[in-house]
Amino acid sequence: MSITQTNPNHDSKHSGANLYGYTPSEAWAITFIVLFTVSAAVHCVQAWRARQWVIYPSLVLGALIEVLGWSGRLWSSKNLYLLTPYLMQICTLIMAPVWFSAYCYTALGQAIARLGPEYSVLPPRWYFIVFLTADVVSLVLQAIGGGQAAAAASRAAPTKSATKIMLAGIVFQLASMFIFLVLGADFVFRKLGDRPYAFRTRRVRRASGQSEKALGNVESGSEDHAGAAHADDANERRGWWFFLAAVMISSIMIVLRGFMRSVELGQGWTGYVMKHQIFQNVLDGIPMVIAVAVFNVLNPLWLLPRRPHWRGTGY
Repeated sequence: MSITQTNPNHDSKHSGANLYGYTPSEAWAITFIVLFTVSAAVHCVQAWRARQWVIYPSLVLGALIEVLGWSGRLWSSKNLYLLTPYLMQICTLIMAPVWFSAYCYTALGQAIARLGPEYSVLPPRWYFIVFLTADVVSLVLQAIGGGQAAAAASRAAPTKSATKIMLAGIVFQLASMFIFLVLGADFVFRKLGDRPYAFRTRRVRRASGQSEKALGNVESGSEDHAGAAHADDANERRGWWFFLAAVMISSIMIVLRGFMRSVELGQGWTGYVMKHQIFQNVLDGIPMVIAVAVFNVLNPLWLLPRRPHWRGTGY
């Protein structure tokens, strides 16, 4: 359908025109609802069995937000001019990947702590602190922009300023995820080439302890305490490498989707990308399914030793 198609019976709950510029595909929407629902359900079981509580507020929550967004598009396919599902899918599908990236930040820190923190320029826990902070900033910007855009759309008012705020949030997330990928790749290449950072090696040695006193400091909470517990078993190391591969795959999917969203919002609400749903389905829906489902396949439950307790985010 064309953006110029109008609704002569519009009111406060209905738009006066087709805001999508097309009719959302019912088949695509149902497919994504099913895939994200199944992934979330499987993650719930896997997280419980592996004692990985962090999966619930990250992967599971993100998948459920995706379900909500694609449900909005399914609803719109039945009633093209109803405002509620249109606004619902805008806000949810824009913000959902933030929760997936949050898990990637936590998971990379876990992998680095076990495989060798001396090969990383940042201490393991800093990945969670620094990049989760960036995620929160991105989420706030996208929420503010999305809320303003939704309010403007409901009044048929201009959305340019709101779009700029949303775009700023997307670009900020994209930039932080790109830096995260660079740091992750740096760790991988240094570990494979056995080229640790000298300053990190000294710090890890102090933290992991060459003496009883140093070991006592590790137990009391040094930032590199995880360095004292490298994965020594070959099978465990292999599991961590597979888990790290899942983090990289998920992160690349988030970057791919972020690039598409940046172009989309940069063109505006009447741009070519916004008005052709193939981009939404193929460059947002599919990458996000891969981003969350890859952890169903390469899951800590299959790859890593079972955690002894629920406390903390590491092993």
